[in-house]
Amino acid sequence: MNKVFLYSAPPPRFAEEIFAAFRRKYPAVECGWDHAPATQLFSRTLEEIAQGRCPADVMLLNRQQAEGLKQQGLLQPYLSPEAECFPEVFRDPDGFGTQVVMVPFSVAYHTGKVPPEEVPATYEEILHPRWKGKLLYPDPRRSGSASGWYAVIKDRLGEPFLLKLAAQDPICKHDAEEWLAEGEGSILLAANVGHIEEQKNRGAPVDWVPMPVMMFAGPCAVLFRHAKHPEEGKRLIDFLLSEAGQEIMSGYHIPNRPGVTIREPLFASVRKRLEGCQLVTFTAKHGKEYEANQARCIALFVEQNRRSSDTPS
Repeated sequence: MNKVFLYSAPPPRFAEEIFAAFRRKYPAVECGWDHAPATQLFSRTLEEIAQGRCPADVMLLNRQQAEGLKQQGLLQPYLSPEAECFPEVFRDPDGFGTQVVMVPFSVAYHTGKVPPEEVPATYEEILHPRWKGKLLYPDPRRSGSASGWYAVIKDRLGEPFLLKLAAQDPICKHDAEEWLAEGEGSILLAANVGHIEEQKNRGAPVDWVPMPVMMFAGPCAVLFRHAKHPEEGKRLIDFLLSEAGQEIMSGYHIPNRPGVTIREPLFASVRKRLEGCQLVTFTAKHGKEYEANQARCIALFVEQNRRSSDTPS
């Protein structure tokens, strides 16, 4: 039997449904997948490739990490015919990957602690002394969004802004949206908007606000150069980008393929709120600087902050 194996940095809540539909289309292909937090999976993948034991044919990971794999010569180009339906901003210019879905990040807040009218409307307002010790931030030791947000904001506002932000003593937490919902901190930076909406729908006292500049990430589907099943990997990428695949993904994320009706009302609502926002994503430069940005982000926001930890109480 033919096989295909997927590594997914984002939590693969979609995997059962996607692979069930994929197997209906390709019944002769056996499917498997694995998941770990972005930075851990990225490091593990590099180690496995170096040792010749990486089982994955395809990987879903953020664009800055995908760019890093590309520049190390670990990917093979594959321009899926389905990718032609996607706007250029979602496609690697050299044909090494396509961003499957959009994951926007913004500023979130605990509604029991901060009235809506007092939520910072600009990043500069976050530097006000009232927020010192009350800011949450994704843990860059595990979250790709942390170093990604750091890189995007550094380009926009500069390193001096980030130094001032670090002086606000942000508390770094993995799954920071859950920590905010539990009452840790008042403001969450680089909040996954979809996760905040899900928490809000479950009755948690959280919400988010659009900011003047917002990072959007989202996993790119890439094909490994070492893939043992490259043809099956190509078929999986095709399916993820197809109209049928994007309709399934719309139950878990905002699809990037134009014309797809979003199945989950929560994500349709988020996309509506994003209208008019300046959305910024990663470039080739961010891929080249990924490891340096991650190290600097950890140094600024984790190593000087002893309150950072991994698991909610």
